Amino acid sequence: MTMLGRRKHSRFLLAQPVEASFRVREEVAIEEWHEGEVVVLSPEPGRADERLTLEIPGDRHRRLSVKVRESRPAVVADGPIRHRLRLSIEHRGENVTLQERREP
Repeated sequence: MTMLGRRKHSRFLLAQPVEASFRVREEVAIEEWHEGEVVVLSPEPGRADERLTLEIPGDRHRRLSVKVRESRPAVVADGPIRHRLRLSIEHRGENVTLQERREP
């Protein structure tokens, strides 16, 4: 007999609450890229010291671990207000080709 509305997987409960946040993928435009720093235009603001992953598509997909150093509103010519994020590069992940990325 199957009971409707029941979970099929067991639940996990933390003994102590943990403060966390989750951010979904959003597209950004890279304005500047210097050694150790990237400046991007984002539709969402960033919080100082927030850690993010910046993925750069292309033949050699690049993944960078970055930290928000500064976030300021920016008016751009083509439309809505954006946010200029100054990101320090914490770690450069390995480059992955498109074919390698698609494999499970």
